[in-house]
Order: sequence, then structure tokens, then C-alpha cells
Amino acid sequence: MSKPRMSRPILPKEHGAWAVLFGAFLTGAGVAGRVTLPVTLLLGGVTLLAVANGPIAALLRMADCHRPPDRRRAVGWLLVYGIGAAACIAPLFVLYGMTFLLPFGMAAALFFILRAFLVRQGEDRSLPGELAATAGLTLVGPTAHAVAVGAALPTGAVLWLLLFLFYVSGVFYLRMRIRAVLAQRRPTTDAPNPARRWCVRYHLLLLLVVPALAAVQLIPWPVLLAFAPALWRAAAGLRRQDSTLNLKRLGWSEVGLTAAFVVLLIVSF
Repeated sequence: MSKPRMSRPILPKEHGAWAVLFGAFLTGAGVAGRVTLPVTLLLGGVTLLAVANGPIAALLRMADCHRPPDRRRAVGWLLVYGIGAAACIAPLFVLYGMTFLLPFGMAAALFFILRAFLVRQGEDRSLPGELAATAGLTLVGPTAHAVAVGAALPTGAVLWLLLFLFYVSGVFYLRMRIRAVLAQRRPTTDAPNPARRWCVRYHLLLLLVVPALAAVQLIPWPVLLAFAPALWRAAAGLRRQDSTLNLKRLGWSEVGLTAAFVVLLIVSF
């Protein structure tokens, strides 16, 4: 058997995470209205850190296995991604003096540790695991905003909240669709679908929280339009009775929904 070659990169398998990562980044930079060299460096750094989740997850899952070639390959790519990320992020501190990014870095480190623990326990696909991953990925939004404007402003915290609320909507929706398809394939089971119930509850909460944020003037009223596609998606999903799930089509629809949300949110601000 041939040994794994270092030339074959290890990439994360969570493809939906890229929509969250880049959607959050574009939102932060778009609301700031600036694309500078530091913003570009940040994009390179966070992309490499996200890619590093691939070898990190591989190392955690093979922790109890004796596969030295696979482990060496994972460590090698982790070093490549880590050095590349450091090369992108270090100038933000050394050349541009953006020390206000330290709290963002500490929060990102906490999310990395939490994700590592969940992967090690096999709970990264659980609801708490997906919520924690969403919170960590959407942190890129306020970070990009802070780098673009040169300071950490309250607007960044508001953006983080809005991004989290939107992408968690997708988490509940996808879990509901998957559970519904499984139930259609096993029609003999009469157990209720808890994912459907949680999806309904969350979107009802969304209908209350987002207008309340606008009422207290934390966000502009047009932001409500940015959440309209997510609410429509949930309502349409509740009426579906599919026995199959086209993951590719579903993925592209989520990308389109994310694009609409990002554009509407930027315009609203």
C-alpha cells in the first residue's frame, strides 16, 4: 500500500461552513464600505484557519488509531495552513497596530477549543455543536468590520447577532428537512418530528426578536427585509412532503439565500 502523499491537501468536509464564513466576511466588510490591504490579509488568514479545521479534525479522529503516515500528513498540512494564516494575520498587529483584534482572537481560540472537544466526542454534528460552529464562523463578520474601519465598534456586535440569528435559521431548517425525509422513508413510525417543532419555535422567536431590535433602534427597520427570505424558506419547508433530498440543489439554494441576505443587510445599513 502506498503511503499518503503530502501533496494531497486535507480539506474540511463541512461545505456549508464556507457560505457562513464568506457571507459573514462580506457582510462585515460591506457594511464598513471599505476594502483595504488589512481586510484582504484578514480574508487570507481566516480562510486558512478555516481550512486548518480539516487536518485538526483528522488528527482528533485518529487519536486512538496507529496510523503514522496519515498522522504525519495531517500534521504537515496543519503546519502549512498555520504558517500561512500567521503570515496573513501577523502584519495586522505588527505593521498596522490593530491590537483591538486581541479579544476577537481570544474568542476565536475558545471556539476552536470547543469545536475540537466536540469533534473528539463525536458531537460536532449535534445541535449544540452546529450552534457553536455557527457562532464561531459568524465572528468573522464583526472582525472584518473592525479591520475595515480600524476600530472595534458596537456595530460589529450587532452584526454578529444578526449573522448568528440568520445562519441558525438555516441550521434548524436543514435539520427539519433531513428529519422529515427520514420520516417519509420510515412511514411506520408515528413519533413526532422534534426538529420540525424546534424550527417552528425558532422562527416564531425570530419574528419577535428582529422587530424588537429595530424598535429599540439597534438596527435599521429595512433589516427586516433581509430576514424575509429565511422566514419564507422555513414556511415553505413546513409544507414539503419530500421522500428524497437533493443535497446539491439544497446547497445552491442556501448559497442564493445567503447572497440575498448579505446584499439586503449591507444595503440596509
